[in-house]
Amino acid sequence: MINNKDNYEKHYEQVRLLLSPPSAVPLPKNELTEKLLHNIFTEEEAYLLAKGIKKTIRPTTAGRIRKRTGFSKEKVKELLNKMKFAGKILKINLFYVLLPYLPGFFEFYFTTNRDDPERIKKAAEAHYELIEKGFHAEHTSLGYPLYRVIPAVEPTEKIINETVEINQELAVQHQVLPYEILEDYLSKYKTFAVQPCSCRVAAKLSGNACKQTDENYCVSAGLLAKQVINDEVGRQVSLEELMEIMKRAEKEGLVHETINTMKTSMFICNCCSCCCGFLKMVKELGNYGAINKSNFEPVRNDEDCTSCGVCAEICPMGAIERTEDTSNDTFEFRFNYDLCIGCGLCASNCPSDAIVLKKVRNEVPIKGVIGLLRRRKKARQ
Repeated sequence: MINNKDNYEKHYEQVRLLLSPPSAVPLPKNELTEKLLHNIFTEEEAYLLAKGIKKTIRPTTAGRIRKRTGFSKEKVKELLNKMKFAGKILKINLFYVLLPYLPGFFEFYFTTNRDDPERIKKAAEAHYELIEKGFHAEHTSLGYPLYRVIPAVEPTEKIINETVEINQELAVQHQVLPYEILEDYLSKYKTFAVQPCSCRVAAKLSGNACKQTDENYCVSAGLLAKQVINDEVGRQVSLEELMEIMKRAEKEGLVHETINTMKTSMFICNCCSCCCGFLKMVKELGNYGAINKSNFEPVRNDEDCTSCGVCAEICPMGAIERTEDTSNDTFEFRFNYDLCIGCGLCASNCPSDAIVLKKVRNEVPIKGVIGLLRRRKKARQ
């Protein structure tokens, strides 16, 4: 049991290690992490996790936690119910699951946003400070990007329609695969939900509100969506509604992002470069090892371009540069493909339809999450 300060400090250190498995982004051992964990978890919660949970992502029962901690049945039930309500632990049927801090715990905790207001505010401040110090940069040290970009909806639809009209050889060469088409990618599931974005919630709580949008655009699917709906964290939508939401997100300048696997993920994030830890890091630090670009790049038809500049304004990565010819006071916009992540927002938002997407790579992601985690774990060893 908890009997002195030294003991409970050890419990918080155990929780830090528990939340930092080899496949995840490790929480650094410093004062900011201490501030983060001390505000997220009470002393009793830290003790319960340190003693009662052996590994993240490994289901366990309340009975096993009770035996390991020495807490009474009533105390365990009280703590687990409070932690589940606040998004600190998942309950799946009779089992409880603790997720790694990132990705996993961070998203559930801040999306749920039900903890004590002062505690979660201080936790958000600590998280934001960790981001500013390059916390997400740890992703690149794991040898394989955890997330990938899915190109914008309407430009991808145009590519598919065009390949139907051209010869078979070219169609095969430029074939757009199911995991690259947002609607096809998501259609494997039947249940969908839209919920608050954890990054924007944390940013707002820390005093750094999103500059792009106030709307909820993050999406869950399948079992994850059912849990989000049952916990009243998000609202259920149909696939048709979801695709309209995705198109609205593109108009807001948000990038479709998901886990870097071929098998359909249970979440799609719609990210901005001011709040999303990964896009923010890529843009500000040039750290492209944190995220996998899509297989597409934008191409402009100069005859249709009116030099309105919408593409440069909407680009989340600053990958479209204005160049000026001082001899005749004209200017144009050029793509910097080194900075481009292939999100297609420029093509989706071009008012004169002067920009299209072209498939330029054929990088195939790992099949499933287990393979992805194993590869990242091996790279970290």
